[in-house]
Amino acid sequence: MFQRKSEVGEEQGETVIALYSQQTNMSYIPPVYLKNGPNQNRSCTNLCCCLLFLLSIGALGYFYFLTYSSQHIERLYTPVDSEGRECGQGNLNKFPLIYFVTPEEKYLYRTVCVEKCPKKEDKLLLCAPNKLINDCHNNPSPSDPEKRVLVYESDSYSGNICLPTDDNLKNAVQPAILVGEIQQALINTRANLPIIALSGGAAFLLAFFFTIMIGLCTTLIVYVFILVYISLTGFLSTYFLLYFLRSPLDLFPYFDKSTYAWSPYMLAASITFAVLCVYAIFTLCWNLRKMKFMISLVKLATTFLYQNKTIIIVPIVFFFLVMSTLLVWIASALAVLSEQQMDYSLDSQIYPFEKIQLKFDTLIKLMITVLALIWLMQYILSLARFLNASTATLWYFHASSNKGFLYDSFKLAVRYHNGSITAEAIYSFFFSGIAKAFNLIYDSLNRCRLKRHNFILNCFASISLCLCCVCENFIMYINNYAFVYIVMTSADYFESSKAVHFVIKRNHSDFETLSGLGEQFTHFSKMFIFLITTIGTFIYVKEQTDFVLQLYTFAIIAFITLSIATLFMDMFGQSADALLLAYFTDCEVQKYHFGLDECGSCPQEIRDQVQNIREKQKIYYG
Repeated sequence: MFQRKSEVGEEQGETVIALYSQQTNMSYIPPVYLKNGPNQNRSCTNLCCCLLFLLSIGALGYFYFLTYSSQHIERLYTPVDSEGRECGQGNLNKFPLIYFVTPEEKYLYRTVCVEKCPKKEDKLLLCAPNKLINDCHNNPSPSDPEKRVLVYESDSYSGNICLPTDDNLKNAVQPAILVGEIQQALINTRANLPIIALSGGAAFLLAFFFTIMIGLCTTLIVYVFILVYISLTGFLSTYFLLYFLRSPLDLFPYFDKSTYAWSPYMLAASITFAVLCVYAIFTLCWNLRKMKFMISLVKLATTFLYQNKTIIIVPIVFFFLVMSTLLVWIASALAVLSEQQMDYSLDSQIYPFEKIQLKFDTLIKLMITVLALIWLMQYILSLARFLNASTATLWYFHASSNKGFLYDSFKLAVRYHNGSITAEAIYSFFFSGIAKAFNLIYDSLNRCRLKRHNFILNCFASISLCLCCVCENFIMYINNYAFVYIVMTSADYFESSKAVHFVIKRNHSDFETLSGLGEQFTHFSKMFIFLITTIGTFIYVKEQTDFVLQLYTFAIIAFITLSIATLFMDMFGQSADALLLAYFTDCEVQKYHFGLDECGSCPQEIRDQVQNIREKQKIYYG
């Protein structure tokens, strides 16, 4: 797939080639056929990863199939009365709502199924009597709570709960509603599906808007992304810290001070946003002189996107794929949980939502569905990245043909490179952060060994480098650019990652100013959209609803908004990185194999943009 230096040296005897070979690390050199574009002789890559992925998806599909055969799924979020009978089911099909007749902490098991939630003027409950409550008339009975039946104003919540409108009574009954973690997640998610859909739609529209606008005022939008992101994370860190210290901001009283004071959740949230804020400030300061290069990369990507407008289909289609995948996983998890059978025969006090005690086999099945979800979601995001990188690469080499590069990229993914996409999905999820840290440490130690004359430091650096070599082949070569070489050469994921690694090393002076800037822009932009939509949803919920929105619902909202933002903003980072890598590879092919100093296939628009970047690099290096 790739030619070694010795092989090419035998084929090409020209002096300029030999000199270039001696001065350059030519491991994994670009093959000569790239002069005419990507390899046409392809075969399937990373088949083992593809098979493992299909097995995990098969497991998820099997559990999803159970949703059609299981008769107990509704039981997970269907309340039961004091006798253990399911409201709205069987003989109680006309009584779908659960009602607390004695809304006090010690007597929340005293419930009945009712036809509708009573209003303030009602004196009689339209209920189905049971063993504990055989009379549905209003009976305050202050002396004996066991006989008390209170008729109070309430509203329907989640379609099956009569929630008191009075704040004191509402707080009193919430422990019974949220008695189980699983039921808590299901009830809140089910009740807030419109809000979840609203947050996803808002993220989609905001990302789409900035995708269009970024080509019109690139510099302004790049700085808006970064500065607003820093401001929001700093504000949120301070906001949660003040709540933790019992000094909340009166301007945003969205949490109960007495409940959340000294809460570890508030402290954890404050620390998390503080870390994000410090990281953003550090990154901005570290790359302040390189900001012009980041803006140039975004303009480079914008040039490609304007020439290939069909690429906007990728985030739109994959948005619906992400939403559908989440729904399939929820259905699969419900099917697994519905296998748990509740036995009320020995209970003297039956609460409307009993806590499910998960068995070991159920936990294993749930773990399988979670792992399958993670891999499937990562696969969807990786497939989107592949389509972006592939379309940019094919356009680079064949811009004049003006054919359907996105369609060709999709055919490559489906016919040949599904295995490589699944490999990238799992490796990028688990090892991308480790790989970045490893390469940073490795380069620092190497510089220390070469520049320091202290014997002890040299020994320490040399020993550390030897230890690094143990995992060098596994970690060092992992990067975000492998898809470009997969498209160009049809090599597998690992070989392509190595090839990219050496291309970057050979063009170190150019990549030193550009490396990671596309990825950083993607990070800032997607986090900007994520924070704006999530915070906006939170404020809307707090202003429009009385019931406390639980953490589970916000976890889903955060997941959806971040995925949508990633799909849109990845177009810029992936496209810019792919075009640059294709450019340097093209130049290497021309220089190494033919002794030419110019790139042969580069579109004029990209050539002009790269020349502009080169001029800025000259100023940067002085």
